Amino acid sequence: MCRKYFLEKREGGGTMSKGLGARIKGLRKLKSMNQKELSSKLNISVSMLSNIERGVKKPGRELLEKMAWILEVPGEELFFFSNGEEVDQ
Repeated sequence: MCRKYFLEKREGGGTMSKGLGARIKGLRKLKSMNQKELSSKLNISVSMLSNIERGVKKPGRELLEKMAWILEVPGEELFFFSNGEEVDQ
């Protein structure tokens, strides 16, 4: 088994996680927030937020809902990536 595949499966990474993370990062920057500010509002560590934004970790449903609320976007908007396509959850 390919090491990259194994790590993606184990860590929850992959195309969707990376797209979601990039979307969260973009929305955070649109709100002129840094990682410390957003992670504080989410009650998670800066390193956890960094891992989510890089697609290393996948946030749970409750955390996604809280992110959407803080970033002032509908929850489903987190799943619209740069190519304009929606990715199935």
